[in-house]
Amino acid sequence: PLIIMVTALATVVAASATIGALLGMLIAFLLDTNVSSAAPVGALSGGFAIFVFLMNAKENGGKGLQ
Repeated sequence: PLIIMVTALATVVAASATIGALLGMLIAFLLDTNVSSAAPVGALSGGFAIFVFLMNAKENGGKGLQ
């Protein structure tokens, strides 16, 4: 059960980071700025946002990260 939880958590954070990187690159492209610096910032933002969401889910409903 622990390996399943760790794998699921890593998958959720990786998917969110990928979405953040794609959105960061899209916004940088639309604003005609440097895309290579926007991708890591978007990935960090997406990964951190989902981690904070999961930590908050534990406090509110008891179903988030232990």
